[in-house]
Amino acid sequence: MSALNISLPRFDYMCQKNTYSGSQGRFRYKFFPEKKDDVDTVLVAACYFDNCYEVELEAGRVTRQEFEYSNEGIDAAQAWLSAQYDETQK
Repeated sequence: MSALNISLPRFDYMCQKNTYSGSQGRFRYKFFPEKKDDVDTVLVAACYFDNCYEVELEAGRVTRQEFEYSNEGIDAAQAWLSAQYDETQK
């Protein structure tokens, strides 16, 4: 079991184009919908450290992963974020 204790918002929150972010220690994450190919929408989870997302993204220090735009995608994103956190704790 991961030491990262998060519960991402469900699809009804995300389909309103909301962003969700949080942190545990230096580990920060952001979860948001994003258009892809001007048609499909995916959910993106990102993890980064120290600074805000925009600064870390510009510096190339953000790890991102896309997920299906559904409740199953949210579950997969939560598992991925937990695994990313666990990797930082080794």
